[in-house]
Order: sequence, then structure tokens, then C-alpha cells
Amino acid sequence: MNMAQERGLTGKEINSQRMNKEPITDVAIRFQDCDPFGHLNNARYMDYFINVREDHLAEQYNLDIYERQKRLNTNWVVSNTKIAYISPVFFRETVSIQTKLIAHTSGSLLMEGVMRDKNRHHIKSIIWIKFTHFDLANKKTIQHSDELMKLFDKISMVGISTENFDLRVKEMIAPPATIERTDSSKFI
Repeated sequence: MNMAQERGLTGKEINSQRMNKEPITDVAIRFQDCDPFGHLNNARYMDYFINVREDHLAEQYNLDIYERQKRLNTNWVVSNTKIAYISPVFFRETVSIQTKLIAHTSGSLLMEGVMRDKNRHHIKSIIWIKFTHFDLANKKTIQHSDELMKLFDKISMVGISTENFDLRVKEMIAPPATIERTDSSKFI
């Protein structure tokens, strides 16, 4: 099986130099996903993040996880989530959802999702979802293939600490720090 078959590619090969590691999609919030007050129901946030990530995998990396599942009988299952609800999201509101791979091992992936207002100025929610690679026929966790590891190496963000979710959220929502320079001759 070649790399294209392993990844479940849907067509054209990808130029790895042009991979967007932080794709963004605008999404309208639907009535059925809201509570009686018109707020996006807390339980539905994860659905929006996962649906957008699935689209990003197919559109940005030609990785069709369902086509791959049909052929190989493997996929990823959610094994852990951490979410911060920062600002309410309302019925018919358009939000921008950005997803990115922030860590990967031989058997798991850690995705970060950020939901912002349509102008992308204000963060509404941040989520970390850990996916574990799983053999559906044998009902056990499995290792990623070399081809998948190469793809994950290319698209994974470097330099994001995955040690403390709460600290990451604080860093992301904090206003930019003001830099005071006491010696104008020093740049750094």
C-alpha cells in the first residue's frame, strides 16, 4: 500500500511547502444546537470543533479519515478533552474555527481548536482533544504508520506547550504584554 492509499487521499497530492498548519473555517451556529436562551449548548461545542477538523483534514491534507476507515478498519477515537468556555456563542452567529495539531506520538494526536467571533478578534472557546489511533476490528489501540508519522511531523505546530491547558488558555486570552525598554540602545 502506497502513501496515498494509506492516508486516504482524495485526489491531488499536496505540496508540503504550502500546507496550512492552522486552517480556519467560518461556521454558522444552528438552532438545534442551542439552548432555550439562544446560546450554543455546551455539549455541542465539541461537535463543531470535530466537524471542522474533519473538513480541515480532507481539504488541507487530503486525509479522508472515513475512506481510510473503510479500507483499513482503523480510525481515531476521542480519549480526552479539555475545553474552556470564554464567551457565549449565539444562534445564527457566525464563528471562525481554527484547528491545529499541537502534539503527536506513535499512537495519539492532540488537536487544539480555537473558536473566535467572525472578525477573529475575540476568543469564544478553546479546546484540546486527544485522539487515540484505534483498530476497530480488534478493538485495541494501535501505532501510527511511518507515512502518517511523516504527515504529522509536517503539520504539527512546534513550540506550543501541552503541559497545562489552563495556562495555555490564560496566555491566549491575556492582552498583549507591554514591553518597557529602559535602555533604548538594546533591541532585546
